[in-house]
Amino acid sequence: MLGLPGGFRAVKINVFGATGGLGSRVVDALLGRGLPPEDLIACSRSPDKVRRFKHLGIDIRRADYEVPETLSGALEGTDVLMLIPSASDVEPRIVQHSNILDAARSARVKRVVLASSSAARTDSKFLIAPYLVYAESRLRTSGLGWTILRNGIYLDPLVDWAPALAAMGRLPYPVSRGRVAYVSRDDLARACAAACAHDQHAEQVYELTGLRALSMPDLASALTDATGQTILFDEVTEEQFAELCRADKVPEPDIAILTSLYRAADHGEFEHVSDDIRLLTGIPPTAARDYLRESLRT
Repeated sequence: MLGLPGGFRAVKINVFGATGGLGSRVVDALLGRGLPPEDLIACSRSPDKVRRFKHLGIDIRRADYEVPETLSGALEGTDVLMLIPSASDVEPRIVQHSNILDAARSARVKRVVLASSSAARTDSKFLIAPYLVYAESRLRTSGLGWTILRNGIYLDPLVDWAPALAAMGRLPYPVSRGRVAYVSRDDLARACAAACAHDQHAEQVYELTGLRALSMPDLASALTDATGQTILFDEVTEEQFAELCRADKVPEPDIAILTSLYRAADHGEFEHVSDDIRLLTGIPPTAARDYLRESLRT
């Protein structure tokens, strides 16, 4: 490694999906680790949404995963690509992934760091799993350098939902026995930045999880502590959960995906706890209870 702050070599790191909840944090984490802004590229289908980075000297580019002709320009000069998939359905995501890897190979990208999921398994109950399995396999056989980061379930949305949960006094999830090692996007972003920064992480798969797996009563207790309002876990059926989502005007395709996510959680797909965030960053992830308390009491 060259003597740059944060241990970076003089490479160009390109973040695809830089406008998203994870991608924008990855950009911030890379800057926080000392990556010079001129060595960072932030790409989005809508570049206007990442203009907050432009004044720092970051190269802002357009990359539409479904429009291959935008990808060659977006990837020009890239050494390491941080690839955060879109939120599309499985089949469009597969096409997008193929477009990106073809363009990355043509642009001579040295390594792709893929944000995958703990549900990347052939027997997963999660509806997006077929894409995840394909994405990892396609990357590993692409001829490109690669690093795979399997993210746990995001903790952050619970902060947004907490006021409604507190008003109801219950946590209505279709989970009976499953535990989840929830992890915040901030901790994931730190791990993503570290994985991009160092070539020693090439050809490695990391499981990015929280400190411990919480049962749903554990989660309800953490929310009670953070909000100061009693929130009890209320196990509901998948049909009841879908009705609650419809009442909140959640689109039907999203309801199906959410329901399958909790089905996967109930089958233990997100209960594994790993020390990989600490191994990558030197700092363990924030405990779920602490994160919720900090976020909801400020």
